Amino acid sequence: MEINAIGIMGSNTTGAGAAELFVKHGFQVRLYDDFKDSLAVALAKISWSLRQAGKEELMGNIEGIQDLSKFSGADIVIEAASKSQDERRLYFSKLRKHLDQHCVVAARCAVQPLSEVIGSGELPNERTLGFHFIKPVRSNPLVEVVRTDHTKDDYLEAAAALLRKIGKTPVITKDNPGQVVERLTRPFLLAALRLMDSGKGHPHEIDAAFREVSGAPMGPFEMADCAGLDSDYAASESLYNALGKPERLAPSATLQRLVQYGQLGRKSTIGFYIYEEGRIVGENPILPNLVKYLGLKKTFKDDIFAEIMRPVVEEARLLASEIMASEYDIETAVKLAFGWPKGPFAFSRDMGHLMEKKKVSEFDSLENF
Repeated sequence: MEINAIGIMGSNTTGAGAAELFVKHGFQVRLYDDFKDSLAVALAKISWSLRQAGKEELMGNIEGIQDLSKFSGADIVIEAASKSQDERRLYFSKLRKHLDQHCVVAARCAVQPLSEVIGSGELPNERTLGFHFIKPVRSNPLVEVVRTDHTKDDYLEAAAALLRKIGKTPVITKDNPGQVVERLTRPFLLAALRLMDSGKGHPHEIDAAFREVSGAPMGPFEMADCAGLDSDYAASESLYNALGKPERLAPSATLQRLVQYGQLGRKSTIGFYIYEEGRIVGENPILPNLVKYLGLKKTFKDDIFAEIMRPVVEEARLLASEIMASEYDIETAVKLAFGWPKGPFAFSRDMGHLMEKKKVSEFDSLENF
Protein backbone atom coordinates (compact mmCIF):
# COMPACT_ATOMS: atom_id res chain seq x y z
CA MET A 1 0.00 0.00 0.00
CA GLU A 2 1.26 3.49 -0.89
CA ILE A 3 0.00 6.65 0.80
CA ASN A 4 -0.30 9.82 -1.28
CA ALA A 5 -3.39 11.77 -0.19
CA ILE A 6 -3.16 13.11 3.36
CA GLY A 7 -5.97 14.28 5.63
CA ILE A 8 -5.21 16.06 8.90
CA MET A 9 -7.78 16.74 11.62
CA GLY A 10 -6.85 19.88 13.56
CA SER A 11 -4.98 23.03 12.55
CA ASN A 12 -3.16 23.45 15.86
CA THR A 13 0.64 23.57 16.11
CA THR A 14 0.97 19.84 15.49
CA GLY A 15 -1.54 19.73 12.64
CA ALA A 16 -0.18 22.79 10.84
CA GLY A 17 3.41 21.64 11.30
CA ALA A 18 2.66 18.19 9.91
CA ALA A 19 0.65 19.66 7.03
CA GLU A 20 3.55 21.91 6.04
CA LEU A 21 5.99 19.00 6.04
CA PHE A 22 3.76 16.87 3.84
CA VAL A 23 3.15 19.74 1.41
CA LYS A 24 6.88 20.48 1.14
CA HIS A 25 7.48 16.85 0.21
CA GLY A 26 4.94 16.89 -2.61
CA PHE A 27 1.88 15.35 -0.95
CA GLN A 28 -1.70 16.49 -1.42
CA VAL A 29 -3.09 17.62 1.95
CA ARG A 30 -6.52 18.51 3.28
CA LEU A 31 -6.40 20.29 6.65
CA TYR A 32 -9.60 20.23 8.71
CA ASP A 33 -10.68 22.40 11.62
CA ASP A 34 -14.02 23.27 13.22
CA PHE A 35 -13.03 26.88 13.65
CA LYS A 36 -12.72 28.96 10.50
CA ASP A 37 -10.37 31.52 12.07
CA SER A 38 -7.99 28.85 13.40
CA LEU A 39 -7.87 27.23 9.99
CA ALA A 40 -7.20 30.56 8.27
CA VAL A 41 -4.33 31.35 10.66
CA ALA A 42 -2.76 27.92 10.11
CA LEU A 43 -2.96 28.26 6.33
CA ALA A 44 -1.49 31.77 6.51
CA LYS A 45 1.46 30.47 8.55
CA ILE A 46 2.07 27.65 6.09
CA SER A 47 1.85 30.08 3.17
CA TRP A 48 4.36 32.41 4.83
CA SER A 49 6.77 29.56 5.52
CA LEU A 50 6.56 28.29 1.93
CA ARG A 51 7.08 31.79 0.58
CA GLN A 52 10.14 32.25 2.78
CA ALA A 53 11.50 28.98 1.39
CA GLY A 54 10.78 30.05 -2.19
CA LYS A 55 8.18 27.29 -2.59
CA GLU A 56 4.95 29.31 -2.60
CA GLU A 57 3.67 27.32 -5.60
CA LEU A 58 3.22 24.35 -3.24
CA MET A 59 0.25 26.09 -1.58
CA GLY A 60 -1.73 24.57 -4.44
CA ASN A 61 -1.19 21.19 -2.73
CA ILE A 62 -3.10 22.09 0.44
CA GLU A 63 -6.79 22.77 0.99
CA GLY A 64 -8.46 23.94 4.18
CA ILE A 65 -11.75 22.16 4.85
CA GLN A 66 -14.56 22.24 7.41
CA ASP A 67 -16.53 19.28 6.16
CA LEU A 68 -15.44 15.77 7.20
CA SER A 69 -16.92 14.33 4.01
CA LYS A 70 -14.01 15.93 2.13
CA PHE A 71 -11.72 13.33 3.68
CA SER A 72 -13.22 10.89 1.18
CA GLY A 73 -10.39 9.72 -1.06
CA ALA A 74 -7.70 10.17 1.59
CA ASP A 75 -5.16 7.39 2.03
CA ILE A 76 -4.54 8.39 5.64
CA VAL A 77 -6.27 10.69 8.12
CA ILE A 78 -4.06 11.99 10.92
CA GLU A 79 -5.68 13.26 14.11
CA ALA A 80 -3.81 16.29 15.46
CA ALA A 81 -6.45 18.18 17.45
CA SER A 82 -6.43 17.98 21.24
CA LYS A 83 -9.94 17.10 22.39
CA SER A 84 -11.65 15.24 25.21
CA GLN A 85 -12.25 11.52 24.88
CA ASP A 86 -15.98 12.05 24.37
CA GLU A 87 -15.36 14.65 21.65
CA ARG A 88 -12.89 12.35 19.92
CA ARG A 89 -15.34 9.47 19.86
CA LEU A 90 -18.00 11.74 18.37
CA TYR A 91 -15.63 12.95 15.65
CA PHE A 92 -14.43 9.44 14.87
CA SER A 93 -17.98 8.12 14.57
CA LYS A 94 -18.72 10.89 12.03
CA LEU A 95 -15.39 10.42 10.25
CA ARG A 96 -15.82 6.69 9.70
CA LYS A 97 -18.77 7.30 7.38
CA HIS A 98 -16.46 9.10 4.94
CA LEU A 99 -13.39 6.85 5.00
CA ASP A 100 -12.46 4.76 1.98
CA GLN A 101 -11.98 1.03 2.55
CA HIS A 102 -8.18 1.33 2.42
CA CYS A 103 -7.80 4.54 4.48
CA VAL A 104 -5.46 4.39 7.49
CA VAL A 105 -6.36 6.36 10.63
CA ALA A 106 -3.47 7.69 12.71
CA ALA A 107 -4.94 8.76 16.03
CA ARG A 108 -3.27 11.30 18.29
CA CYS A 109 -1.39 9.29 20.87
CA ALA A 110 0.86 10.59 23.65
CA VAL A 111 -0.16 9.59 27.19
CA GLN A 112 -3.47 7.73 27.02
CA PRO A 113 -3.37 4.22 25.53
CA LEU A 114 -4.76 4.09 22.01
CA SER A 115 -7.02 1.18 22.95
CA GLU A 116 -9.02 3.54 25.19
CA VAL A 117 -9.73 5.79 22.22
CA ILE A 118 -10.78 3.13 19.72
CA GLY A 119 -12.29 0.60 22.11
CA SER A 120 -15.85 1.67 21.39
CA GLY A 121 -15.59 0.71 17.73
CA GLU A 122 -15.76 4.14 16.10
CA LEU A 123 -12.70 3.35 13.98
CA PRO A 124 -11.66 0.37 11.82
CA ASN A 125 -9.38 -1.49 14.23
CA GLU A 126 -7.16 -3.17 11.65
CA ARG A 127 -6.43 0.19 9.94
CA THR A 128 -6.02 2.26 13.09
CA LEU A 129 -2.68 3.11 14.66
CA GLY A 130 -1.22 6.00 16.64
CA PHE A 131 1.08 8.88 15.73
CA HIS A 132 2.92 10.88 18.37
CA PHE A 133 4.76 13.78 16.74
CA ILE A 134 7.47 15.19 18.99
CA LYS A 135 7.56 18.98 19.15
CA PRO A 136 8.77 21.05 17.46
CA VAL A 137 7.01 19.08 14.74
CA ARG A 138 8.78 20.75 11.83
CA SER A 139 12.30 20.02 13.11
CA ASN A 140 12.23 17.06 15.52
CA PRO A 141 12.80 13.87 13.51
CA LEU A 142 10.98 11.46 15.84
CA VAL A 143 7.45 10.14 15.46
CA GLU A 144 6.28 7.33 17.72
CA VAL A 145 4.05 4.96 15.76
CA VAL A 146 1.76 2.98 18.03
CA ARG A 147 0.37 -0.39 17.07
CA THR A 148 -2.54 -2.10 18.77
CA ASP A 149 -3.27 -5.81 18.95
CA HIS A 150 -5.49 -5.36 15.88
CA THR A 151 -3.33 -3.17 13.61
CA LYS A 152 -2.37 -5.05 10.45
CA ASP A 153 1.28 -5.06 9.43
CA ASP A 154 0.61 -3.74 5.91
CA TYR A 155 -0.95 -0.54 7.22
CA LEU A 156 1.71 -0.11 9.90
CA GLU A 157 4.51 -0.46 7.36
CA ALA A 158 2.80 1.96 4.96
CA ALA A 159 2.49 4.58 7.70
CA ALA A 160 6.14 4.17 8.71
CA ALA A 161 7.23 4.46 5.07
CA LEU A 162 5.20 7.66 4.71
CA LEU A 163 6.97 9.22 7.69
CA ARG A 164 10.38 8.34 6.28
CA LYS A 165 9.47 10.16 3.04
CA ILE A 166 9.09 13.43 4.97
CA GLY A 167 12.37 12.98 6.82
CA LYS A 168 10.99 11.51 10.03
CA THR A 169 12.32 8.54 11.97
CA PRO A 170 9.43 6.28 13.00
CA VAL A 171 9.85 4.23 16.16
CA ILE A 172 7.18 1.56 16.40
CA THR A 173 5.95 0.79 19.88
CA LYS A 174 3.27 -1.41 21.36
CA ASP A 175 0.27 0.44 22.75
CA ASN A 176 0.88 1.43 26.38
CA PRO A 177 0.42 4.49 28.61
CA GLY A 178 2.91 7.19 27.63
CA GLN A 179 4.54 5.11 24.87
CA VAL A 180 8.33 5.62 25.22
CA VAL A 181 8.90 9.37 25.26
CA GLU A 182 6.27 10.46 27.77
CA ARG A 183 6.94 7.42 29.93
CA LEU A 184 10.61 8.41 30.30
CA THR A 185 10.00 12.15 30.45
CA ARG A 186 8.17 11.69 33.76
CA PRO A 187 11.04 10.23 35.86
CA PHE A 188 13.48 12.68 34.23
CA LEU A 189 11.55 15.76 35.31
CA LEU A 190 10.30 14.35 38.61
CA ALA A 191 13.84 13.46 39.71
CA ALA A 192 14.96 17.04 39.04
CA LEU A 193 11.99 18.42 40.96
CA ARG A 194 12.76 16.18 43.93
CA LEU A 195 16.36 17.39 43.92
CA MET A 196 15.16 20.99 43.98
CA ASP A 197 12.51 20.31 46.64
CA SER A 198 15.11 18.68 48.90
CA GLY A 199 17.33 21.76 48.66
CA LYS A 200 20.01 20.22 46.44
CA GLY A 201 20.16 22.99 43.88
CA HIS A 202 18.44 25.86 42.12
CA PRO A 203 16.95 25.05 38.71
CA HIS A 204 19.86 26.73 36.92
CA GLU A 205 22.38 24.74 38.97
CA ILE A 206 20.63 21.43 38.33
CA ASP A 207 20.20 22.17 34.62
CA ALA A 208 23.83 23.23 34.21
CA ALA A 209 25.13 20.16 36.04
CA PHE A 210 23.00 17.79 33.97
CA ARG A 211 24.01 19.43 30.69
CA GLU A 212 27.71 19.37 31.56
CA VAL A 213 27.87 15.74 32.67
CA SER A 214 25.48 14.26 30.09
CA GLY A 215 26.20 16.43 27.06
CA ALA A 216 22.46 17.10 26.67
CA PRO A 217 21.37 20.37 25.03
CA MET A 218 18.82 21.15 27.75
CA GLY A 219 18.41 20.48 31.44
CA PRO A 220 15.13 19.19 32.91
CA PHE A 221 13.79 22.58 34.03
CA GLU A 222 14.60 24.19 30.68
CA MET A 223 12.85 21.30 28.95
CA ALA A 224 9.76 21.60 31.16
CA ASP A 225 9.50 25.34 30.56
CA CYS A 226 9.82 24.78 26.83
CA ALA A 227 7.05 22.15 26.78
CA GLY A 228 4.72 24.18 29.02
CA LEU A 229 4.27 23.42 32.72
CA ASP A 230 0.51 22.98 32.35
CA SER A 231 1.01 20.38 29.63
CA ASP A 232 3.70 18.69 31.67
CA TYR A 233 1.59 18.51 34.83
CA ALA A 234 -1.43 17.20 32.91
CA ALA A 235 0.72 14.49 31.30
CA SER A 236 2.23 13.60 34.66
CA GLU A 237 -1.21 13.22 36.25
CA SER A 238 -2.61 11.22 33.34
CA LEU A 239 0.30 8.79 33.26
CA TYR A 240 0.28 8.40 37.04
CA ASN A 241 -3.39 7.42 36.95
CA ALA A 242 -3.05 5.22 33.85
CA LEU A 243 -0.28 3.15 35.48
CA GLY A 244 -2.17 2.61 38.73
CA LYS A 245 -0.68 5.49 40.76
CA PRO A 246 2.87 4.20 41.39
CA GLU A 247 4.61 6.28 44.05
CA ARG A 248 7.70 6.76 41.87
CA LEU A 249 5.63 8.75 39.36
CA ALA A 250 3.52 10.81 41.77
CA PRO A 251 3.01 14.33 40.33
CA SER A 252 4.96 17.21 41.85
CA ALA A 253 3.17 19.56 44.25
CA THR A 254 5.65 22.32 43.40
CA LEU A 255 4.87 22.00 39.70
CA GLN A 256 1.15 22.03 40.48
CA ARG A 257 1.51 25.30 42.41
CA LEU A 258 3.30 27.00 39.52
CA VAL A 259 0.53 25.90 37.16
CA GLN A 260 -2.12 27.21 39.57
CA TYR A 261 -0.33 30.58 39.57
CA GLY A 262 -0.42 30.66 35.77
CA GLN A 263 3.36 30.42 35.54
CA LEU A 264 3.52 27.99 32.66
CA GLY A 265 7.02 28.36 31.26
CA ARG A 266 8.27 30.10 28.15
CA LYS A 267 4.81 30.65 26.66
CA SER A 268 3.73 32.73 29.68
CA THR A 269 7.21 34.36 30.04
CA ILE A 270 7.70 32.77 33.47
CA GLY A 271 7.99 29.22 34.75
CA PHE A 272 11.10 27.95 36.49
CA TYR A 273 12.82 30.78 34.64
CA ILE A 274 11.89 34.29 33.48
CA TYR A 275 11.87 34.87 29.71
CA GLU A 276 12.21 37.88 27.44
CA GLU A 277 11.82 37.32 23.70
CA GLY A 278 12.23 33.60 24.32
CA ARG A 279 15.54 33.96 26.18
CA ILE A 280 16.17 33.13 29.84
CA VAL A 281 16.88 36.34 31.76
CA GLY A 282 16.42 35.15 35.35
CA GLU A 283 15.04 32.56 37.73
CA ASN A 284 11.50 32.66 39.07
CA PRO A 285 11.58 34.75 42.30
CA ILE A 286 8.63 32.85 43.77
CA LEU A 287 10.57 29.58 44.03
CA PRO A 288 12.05 30.32 47.52
CA ASN A 289 8.45 30.63 48.77
CA LEU A 290 7.59 27.21 47.36
CA VAL A 291 10.83 25.40 48.28
CA LYS A 292 11.77 26.27 51.85
CA TYR A 293 15.46 25.36 51.66
CA LEU A 294 16.05 26.06 47.98
CA GLY A 295 19.68 25.48 47.07
CA LEU A 296 20.89 25.06 50.67
CA LYS A 297 22.52 21.64 50.19
CA LYS A 298 25.31 22.08 47.70
CA THR A 299 25.57 18.97 45.55
CA PHE A 300 28.31 17.72 43.22
CA LYS A 301 27.52 17.79 39.50
CA ASP A 302 28.09 14.05 39.11
CA ASP A 303 25.63 13.38 41.93
CA ILE A 304 23.00 15.60 40.32
CA PHE A 305 23.40 13.71 37.04
CA ALA A 306 23.19 10.36 38.84
CA GLU A 307 20.07 11.29 40.82
CA ILE A 308 18.31 12.32 37.60
CA MET A 309 19.50 9.57 35.27
CA ARG A 310 19.09 6.64 37.66
CA PRO A 311 15.25 6.67 37.69
CA VAL A 312 15.22 7.18 33.90
CA VAL A 313 17.32 4.03 33.45
CA GLU A 314 15.14 2.08 35.88
CA GLU A 315 11.97 3.17 34.07
CA ALA A 316 13.49 2.29 30.69
CA ARG A 317 14.25 -1.23 31.90
CA LEU A 318 10.74 -1.59 33.28
CA LEU A 319 9.24 -0.29 30.04
CA ALA A 320 11.30 -2.69 27.93
CA SER A 321 10.08 -5.65 29.97
CA GLU A 322 6.44 -4.53 29.91
CA ILE A 323 6.05 -3.91 26.19
CA MET A 324 8.95 -6.04 24.96
CA ALA A 325 10.47 -3.00 23.22
CA SER A 326 14.00 -3.35 21.98
CA GLU A 327 16.81 -1.48 23.66
CA TYR A 328 17.64 0.01 20.26
CA ASP A 329 14.15 1.48 19.79
CA ILE A 330 14.10 2.99 23.28
CA GLU A 331 17.58 4.45 22.81
CA THR A 332 16.59 5.89 19.42
CA ALA A 333 13.38 7.45 20.76
CA VAL A 334 15.12 9.10 23.71
CA LYS A 335 18.06 10.42 21.70
CA LEU A 336 15.83 11.95 19.04
CA ALA A 337 13.16 13.31 21.40
CA PHE A 338 15.52 14.80 23.99
CA GLY A 339 18.55 15.48 21.82
CA TRP A 340 20.75 13.42 24.14
CA PRO A 341 24.04 12.03 22.80
CA LYS A 342 23.17 8.65 24.35
CA GLY A 343 20.09 6.80 25.46
CA PRO A 344 19.50 5.60 29.04
CA PHE A 345 20.99 2.14 28.49
CA ALA A 346 24.19 3.59 27.01
CA PHE A 347 24.46 6.05 29.90
CA SER A 348 24.05 3.14 32.31
CA ARG A 349 26.83 1.18 30.61
CA ASP A 350 29.24 4.07 30.16
CA MET A 351 28.59 6.01 33.35
CA GLY A 352 27.18 3.37 35.64
CA HIS A 353 29.84 4.05 38.25
CA LEU A 354 28.32 7.49 38.79
CA MET A 355 24.85 6.04 39.25
CA GLU A 356 25.72 3.59 42.00
CA LYS A 357 23.70 4.48 45.06
CA LYS A 358 25.83 5.98 47.78
CA LYS A 359 25.31 5.83 51.50
CA VAL A 360 23.07 8.75 52.39
CA SER A 361 24.36 10.98 55.15
CA GLU A 362 22.09 12.24 57.90
CA PHE A 363 22.38 15.74 56.43
CA ASP A 364 21.41 14.68 52.92
CA SER A 365 18.47 12.61 54.12
CA LEU A 366 16.81 15.56 55.82
CA GLU A 367 13.85 16.98 53.97
CA ASN A 368 13.52 19.76 56.53
CA PHE A 369 15.89 21.29 59.03
